[in-house]
Amino acid sequence: MTSQPAHVAVVFEPGPQRVLARVSGEIDMDQAPALREELAAALAASHAGLDIDLAGVTFCDSSGLHVLLDVDQLAVQAGKTLVLTALSRPVARLLDMSGVERVLTVRAQVLWVKHRRYGPTVHLTPVGRLNESTRGALDEVQAALEDVDVVACDMQELTLLDVTGLNALVDFARRLNENGIAFFVYNWQPQPRGLLDLIDEQYPQAERPTRLLRRLQDFAAAARAAGAAKAAEVSRTGRTLPHV
Repeated sequence: MTSQPAHVAVVFEPGPQRVLARVSGEIDMDQAPALREELAAALAASHAGLDIDLAGVTFCDSSGLHVLLDVDQLAVQAGKTLVLTALSRPVARLLDMSGVERVLTVRAQVLWVKHRRYGPTVHLTPVGRLNESTRGALDEVQAALEDVDVVACDMQELTLLDVTGLNALVDFARRLNENGIAFFVYNWQPQPRGLLDLIDEQYPQAERPTRLLRRLQDFAAAARAAGAAKAAEVSRTGRTLPHV
């Protein structure tokens, strides 16, 4: 079943438990009412819920967000679930800016980067998978970093990193470094950290390909080592070392 309003198209793929809706085109206030009606009907026809693929959406304003929130509420009332299985970057950015991604269930495989700026410091949070198909997300971030001194990158929501994605991340860090922007990464998850370690095992420590990604880790390790040495000296001499 296919619906084709003027600027948005929806293809429904019914399954035994859930219905998948693939949405493409532009979602604005003119298209939102019809889209809501069709998604609500597909949800009602499903046994367990509705999956929505938004990878083909090229534009979405607040009316599109209201459609998603309304249908999600209908799902809750019916004892079903609504899941966003794929997002285009315009939709991902809108969800991030509005905070709606914290309300809806998002299981998209695309990478998007949450962006928060505080004066000359920018906080980034990559969400999803960084692989060969998502390098463009980092290029978009790079283009937006004007008059920035520090970029802090929280990797808590990066679920997968492959070698191609790692190369893209290293290139991103190198470009920032060449432009005089300090780049710090933290909250590495097990799989991405394991890939960093695996790559670095092949090189001497001074030549690690990921050294620009480990600045904060190295700083923390050095601070711990200095603290341990200081504590050991205090324990040995019984006196506090002078501050320098």
